[in-house]
Order: sequence, then C-alpha cells, then structure tokens
Amino acid sequence: MKRVLLPACLLALFTTATYADTLSLTTLPLGGSISALPGGIAGWGFTLTDTTANYVILNDSFFTGSTTFGSYVDYLVLPGAPTYVAGLSPESSTVSQPWTPASTPPLGLGEFDINSTAPPGTVISGQIGVDYTLFSQDPNDPNFDPGSFVSAGQFFAPVTITVSTSTVPEPASGFLVGLGILVALTIARRRRWPAAESSRSADRSA
Repeated sequence: MKRVLLPACLLALFTTATYADTLSLTTLPLGGSISALPGGIAGWGFTLTDTTANYVILNDSFFTGSTTFGSYVDYLVLPGAPTYVAGLSPESSTVSQPWTPASTPPLGLGEFDINSTAPPGTVISGQIGVDYTLFSQDPNDPNFDPGSFVSAGQFFAPVTITVSTSTVPEPASGFLVGLGILVALTIARRRRWPAAESSRSADRSA
C-alpha cells in the first residue's frame, strides 16, 4: 500500500501546480528595459493574465524609481483610456496591450519622459506599480454591481530606462557620404552635357 500511496500524493501535487490560478501582469517589452535619447520618451505595454474565478480591472500605474532625469506619465488614468479587464467569459483570461504612444489617447501602462539635460548613458532603475481590483462580477456587465468587490492589490514589475547616446557618423563614413554625393553630381552633369551639345549643333545648322 505504501508503494501506491506515495506516487498518488506526488500526482496530486503535480496537478495542483499545473492548474493553479494565475493573476499576473508583465511588462512589454519583457524585462522592462527601454531607452530613448535626452528629451525623448519611451514606455511600456503589458500582458495581464487572470485565470481565477474573478475579474481583474486595472486602475492606475506609477513609477517607483528616481525622477531626477525625467518623469512618469500614467496612461491608465488619461481621459478616454480603455478599461482593461481580464477574467472569465465573456472576457479573455489574457489581455495584451503594446505600448502605442501615437494613438489618442496613448495606450499601454505609461511612458517615461526623459529630460533634455539627462546625461547620455544614465540608467534609471525602478519598478512599475499597478493598482488593481478584483470583482466576482464582470465590470463590463451592464448590470455590474460594485458590491461584487472581492479584493484589491498591486502588481510590481522591475524596469530600467537608459538614456541613449546620439550616434555621430565616423570621419570615414562622412567621407564616403561626401564622395558619393560628388560622384552623383558628376554623373548628372555628364548626362546633361551631350544634350546641351546637341542643342547647340542644331542651332548652328539652322
């Protein structure tokens, strides 16, 4: 009996680990590392997963790192921002939103605006925090009852922002570019020269 009981226990543990409920948020890009030039912006999208028996809704986001060389803008609270909900049907258990700063309003978790005076090569580390709320009823349901509140919490994801160094063409590259322009101008002049000679010959014959 002991030989049969032990594998049964291990199987039960394996089953529990495989089908455990998941409530998580990861940044896009994975790892949270972004970069931009001084005076530029960079930001994060996200993937939200909820396989619990409830519905999760994202409320707001914030940056925990230093703001000496820039500032964080929370996209989740902007006017017209979408309501991101994950959970049971009719919702999806996984919601993914890439960083899309050109949309109106911009989409994703948020952006980091780097100061124009930030020294190139600076690395700013911190975390993106996201406040969320769990409900037993779908928040998108027309008959949604706020009393279906289950709990509230926060997601945290480590991120880094690198102030990029602007690329300056090497002297050899600049020389090659200038040489290419000179060659193009020479070819263009040679192509115009026969046409001009033909026109002059025609004028002399007349």
